Amino acid sequence: MAARFDRDQLQDALDRLGEAAAANHTQLDLAVYGGAALMLASRFRYASEDVDIASIGEWPDWLRKAVDKVARDNGWAADWLNDAIQFHLSPAATQSDDHLEFGTYPRRGEPGLRVFVPSAEYLLALKLKAMRVADPVKGPLEARDIRKLMAACGLTGIDDAIAILGQYFPRSAADADKQRFLLKHVLSQEDPDDDPPDYPVRDL
Repeated sequence: MAARFDRDQLQDALDRLGEAAAANHTQLDLAVYGGAALMLASRFRYASEDVDIASIGEWPDWLRKAVDKVARDNGWAADWLNDAIQFHLSPAATQSDDHLEFGTYPRRGEPGLRVFVPSAEYLLALKLKAMRVADPVKGPLEARDIRKLMAACGLTGIDDAIAILGQYFPRSAADADKQRFLLKHVLSQEDPDDDPPDYPVRDL
């Protein structure tokens, strides 16, 4: 199993990527999704084992070297930063309407990296499309993410959640029997914590 890291460790890694970008006179923009986005910008996800990003095309050599060094120094997986999620992103989502600038890195010094996170609605739609709540390992965490994101969006019912799914993935919403069935189970549970369903939050 890949090593997991927390928010502080991820922020430190992003600082290093930002420093590398600045040293190469580059402004790099990364859109971050999944558990890493929640870990950065919510009060209810505390660890992840990778960072899902939208594709930025061919990686420059300096970025590959910086990512590899972060992995080696921290004992993380070689692909801790990856764009495997690109295939699952919605063509209906736009940078201006469905993403928010979370911050710049390094946090001190000349910024070379800007990090964006998806809106609560878009991230919820991505979670609903994947619907991995039956996974024996990650399922409980995925279910909790969905409950918290629904609360962050002000949603309480299954139909409301499917409507959000339909905004970004119309075909999935048109045939959402799986999502409806699993959402009944997800929403029948309660979270044994008081973590507020705040997302996105820039200053934690």
